[in-house]
Amino acid sequence: MDDTEISTLDFTTTEGASFGSEELINSEELPSNIRDLLSQAVTDIEAAILNLEQALESDLVKEPGWLMLAYLYLGANRLENFNSLNKRHEETFGKPIPVNSPMQEMQIDSDRVVFEMPNKIVCGSLPDITSVEEACASSKGAMLNFADVHGADTGGLKELVEFFEKLPHDQTKPVISGIERFITSLEKAANDSSGTQEMWNLLFEYSRFCDDIDTFDELAIKFAIRFSISPPSW
Repeated sequence: MDDTEISTLDFTTTEGASFGSEELINSEELPSNIRDLLSQAVTDIEAAILNLEQALESDLVKEPGWLMLAYLYLGANRLENFNSLNKRHEETFGKPIPVNSPMQEMQIDSDRVVFEMPNKIVCGSLPDITSVEEACASSKGAMLNFADVHGADTGGLKELVEFFEKLPHDQTKPVISGIERFITSLEKAANDSSGTQEMWNLLFEYSRFCDDIDTFDELAIKFAIRFSISPPSW
């Protein structure tokens, strides 16, 4: 794949449903039996949240349980609880909760310094790495928001690899928001017959950043088969 083809590669996100108070159902207009069902559903959700919270405090919940509780918080519009849970997840597992939802933008914690990633990642388009490093080292911390990223070219992918290499990988590392669909699209493009090593290099570096050695090893096997050369080392 040449530079022109990569530059037009579209990492388009699927449209998600929007949520807002203007779309909430007016329960007074519903039949009584439906109101009763909705009321019971709310009661069940609150009970599930309470049970998971209690189990979490007792150290009985493994990582998938954290994700379930996170979705329940988002569904109940309890964003303050979600943000608090997300911070605890970072401290415990070294990464934010991997929420993939139309409401994902709500995980952006206003206390952090947020750096918006460009709509299309090209040379010179990334945030200033020094500013990001300073925000990471501050008491607030930093967040990189990939929610609006829809494409990248070869030069942009190379710079993004270098960008991730320079980011702190310890407890001060930035939160990465909205990147899942970008990475999924990149994986699909990399596995295509015309995928390039630049794509694979970014996938390797992102796995390192996430401290995900299992994904890294899977990529290494596919890379070696694909290009008939030794993959990068961890």
